[in-house]
Amino acid sequence: MLNSKKTISLAVIPILFSTAVFITCTKSSSNKTEPKAEYSALILTGKKKLSATEGSRVKIQFSIKNTGTDPWHSKDKHPCLFSYHLQKINGETIQYDNRRFTLPGKVIPGQNIDLPIILRIPIKAGDYILEFDMLREGAAWFKDYGSKTAKISLHVKEIKWPDEENKTGLEYGKYTHFSSSVEEINQLYKLIRLTLEQNEVEFKGRSGRVYGFSPGKDYPQIWLRDANTIIPASQYFYDLPYLSSWMEEHLYFQEENGALQDWINAAGQSDKNTTETDQEASAVQSAFQLYQLIGSDWLGKKVKGQRIIDRLEAALYYVLHNRFNKELGLTIGAHTADWGDVDLIDKDQEAVYVDEKTHWTADIYDQAMFFKACKELAEIFSSLNEKDKTEYWRKQADSIRQNTNELLWQEKKGFYKIHIHLDSIQHNFDENDIFALGGNTIAILSGLADDKKCRKIITTALQRQKQFGVSTISGTLLPPYPENFFPHPLLDTPYKYQNGAQWDWFGGRMVYAMFEYGDSFKAQEKLLEIIKKNIANKGFFEWDDRKGTSRGSDIYCGNAGSMSKAVIEGYFGIKLKKDSLSIEPKLGTDSGKIHIYQPVNDIFAASEYIFDSEKSIITLKYNSNFSGKGSVKILIPRSLTRDYNKLKDTIKLYIDGQQHAFQIKSKHIDVLIEFQTDFKHRTAEISFSSHLPIE
Repeated sequence: MLNSKKTISLAVIPILFSTAVFITCTKSSSNKTEPKAEYSALILTGKKKLSATEGSRVKIQFSIKNTGTDPWHSKDKHPCLFSYHLQKINGETIQYDNRRFTLPGKVIPGQNIDLPIILRIPIKAGDYILEFDMLREGAAWFKDYGSKTAKISLHVKEIKWPDEENKTGLEYGKYTHFSSSVEEINQLYKLIRLTLEQNEVEFKGRSGRVYGFSPGKDYPQIWLRDANTIIPASQYFYDLPYLSSWMEEHLYFQEENGALQDWINAAGQSDKNTTETDQEASAVQSAFQLYQLIGSDWLGKKVKGQRIIDRLEAALYYVLHNRFNKELGLTIGAHTADWGDVDLIDKDQEAVYVDEKTHWTADIYDQAMFFKACKELAEIFSSLNEKDKTEYWRKQADSIRQNTNELLWQEKKGFYKIHIHLDSIQHNFDENDIFALGGNTIAILSGLADDKKCRKIITTALQRQKQFGVSTISGTLLPPYPENFFPHPLLDTPYKYQNGAQWDWFGGRMVYAMFEYGDSFKAQEKLLEIIKKNIANKGFFEWDDRKGTSRGSDIYCGNAGSMSKAVIEGYFGIKLKKDSLSIEPKLGTDSGKIHIYQPVNDIFAASEYIFDSEKSIITLKYNSNFSGKGSVKILIPRSLTRDYNKLKDTIKLYIDGQQHAFQIKSKHIDVLIEFQTDFKHRTAEISFSSHLPIE
């Protein structure tokens, strides 16, 4: 996501790009002690002790002198960089490789430089040692050859939000918290809270007081597409103004033809990256989430004299009238990298704007986003008893689905084409073999892809991750576009930025899709891969390289939203809306507790899941002040589902000690026990008479 020209000058661009030139280095395999004259540095800092809170960022000033015989440069084939090792106080290494810091330029022997760095503090409280050193990437750390390091003692203080004063229990409470027998999932909670807190935005706008979230450190505005993906996290910690006021401000900036901006800011500015066609769809999807949370009354509120619902419909009409190919029956956008906003023509800030040089396409991401928006707008109109509009937008959704599946689906490959071209441009490689994670993931979650297609897409995502050596499921284009296909310096190299780098913004949503479509055990595995990467990087970042080294904007909020959905609604399986509640834990052999609270509704839901492997018993305790009834679906650990035909005869379900009816449902690999219930304080116990060993 590239900032628009009104808020960033071209002179700033090289600074933003500098994070993308690092080369991943692994731990030195040598134990060399013989000094080498070229590996020598004097590292000084005024700080010997440092105290900071979990997950914070601290600036440290260093003075570094090249006391060796060779010059240093961070743009060499084996660049000279500055970094550190994270250690316990006894010297034991916790994390050997950490963030690399580039030098300001060429440093000749005898030269001294000042180097300020921003240190990412670990997200786990405790006492540490930071050992700072120079390294030549891919060759050696300077200390391997006798150069002295600089050490700083670090005390990390625990952050305690008011929520955490409550132990994760089953009774009513105005807090959201979760804990698991898997420690990494517990640390994810802190990452989510820190990221939301550091991205809070409040200002006086044209529509009134505006509350919301910026996407990350490098994006101070409120962006539509990001805000759409933040709601799955923010709804559990913030009240109505943070969920709705930013949307009203965006609608205030709506153009007469219905077009919506990409971003708005506190200075009353706005802009649109016109290479994209997802702003309007993102707005409708955001509004639909709010409709599910608070009902339809808000949609009748007027912005500049027009109902919100009417403005949302006008936004989708803009797409139909201005970004639609009637011959194909598909939406159109510029040739970018899947969901990206950088075209293949320009190498400067103009890359986010269409012009006479633009190559147009019909891509899977925009079809899936528009299909989802049409379907959701139809549901909203249905709730308002506006039958003609309901029918109209349902027909639009059905048409997009049919045309997309006819023109973009590749049965033999098992995924949708990234796009089809609307002009004569040709590439000298098989573009149809590029698996676009973003568009294909939204195709699953929108319902555009049927169950059979969903399973094939998920299988492809797993295969491509392995084939191309990506550290998590978050690889966005596999394979990426070739070297220099995009002239823009953010995308000119494979596995860089939107050209195949890892984006948990979409990886988290793919994990959720795996939970939803019956591959929960693999989803757990992929969830942990992403969480471990973020813990190692000490925060959510906009994107990561193929090996998982963080890049782009720090404290990236869209990732917090996507990962929240994967954990709360996928792993713990609690789906809470104004008028519905279901509990569908997918913990398997893990144990965990969750308590979620929606301030906008004053509704909570809580559950505790315990698996006793020795007795082959699953216990699920749950409670909520939600007044209706709903379903509970409990994932059966894989080893207990070996003989599916005989499974029902081995199971007994008790609720509060009374035997209860249930059904066994299967979806792809998952086998679940389903029963209907109210959500008063209940204890469900599932016993398996066949005591099989647990894998």
